[in-house]
Amino acid sequence: MAKTPKNKRRKTPAQVRAAMRKGAVRVLKGLGVLCLFASLTALATVGGRALRDWLFTSPTFAIEAIELRGLVHAAQTDVLALSRIQRGENAFEIDLDESAQAIRAHPWIEDVQVRRRLPRRIEIDVVEHVAAALVDLRGLYYADEAGKAFKRVSAGDRVDLPILRGVSREAYGADPEASEALLREGIALSTLYSSSGLQARAPLSDIELDPVEGLTLRCGEHATAVRLGRGDYQQKLARLARIFDELARRGAVARLIRLDNRARPGWVAVQLDKASQALF
Repeated sequence: MAKTPKNKRRKTPAQVRAAMRKGAVRVLKGLGVLCLFASLTALATVGGRALRDWLFTSPTFAIEAIELRGLVHAAQTDVLALSRIQRGENAFEIDLDESAQAIRAHPWIEDVQVRRRLPRRIEIDVVEHVAAALVDLRGLYYADEAGKAFKRVSAGDRVDLPILRGVSREAYGADPEASEALLREGIALSTLYSSSGLQARAPLSDIELDPVEGLTLRCGEHATAVRLGRGDYQQKLARLARIFDELARRGAVARLIRLDNRARPGWVAVQLDKASQALF
């Protein structure tokens, strides 16, 4: 059986009372800190609510101007209607992300950013699609350089772009990646045709796209068909320019020009119209 050490000193009543007073002081100090923290938190909460109420109700932040930048084809009234932002509305009431998402629903808009410019202005910066060609998908659609069809052509829209044909609506819907790759090839050829100087001589109207047979142009006032096949487009267009020179020298019109012989890449065949055949 363990014995209590004899040398352990017992506290006097005065020492006990002093220890109790120290403990009480520590408790009171702790409670004071807690009360101070609670008071500051309450003040911050009340102050935060007051600040928020002021920001969301003060006429200081009533929108006076909505500035739109980057519009070319999209109408300002349409973009503003989609944004659902109105003059006189409090700037802090606007959900910028929600407004931007709504504007992106416009067929011409590729991207948009909506910003507050406090105290009273909203800025909307849009990036529009750039039409590179028209695509026949049972109706004409604009396509950008990536080959993406983004908007159906409407009455009043400009249509002075080459038309890409041969990609069906069903094929585009079933495999957009492959379809857009073929459309990009046609768009690249259209760009090369223009930069070669041929556009001024025989304006390009259509490009027929065929993943097997290749690409066929229709150009000039007589809608001459030019079969190019696939690849080596720059060299083929250079030969086409020389053929146009010879036809002009002879005053002849070609119905069909073939530059698509795979076995003999330098081979050219020209089929003239009936009136021109009498010249030879």
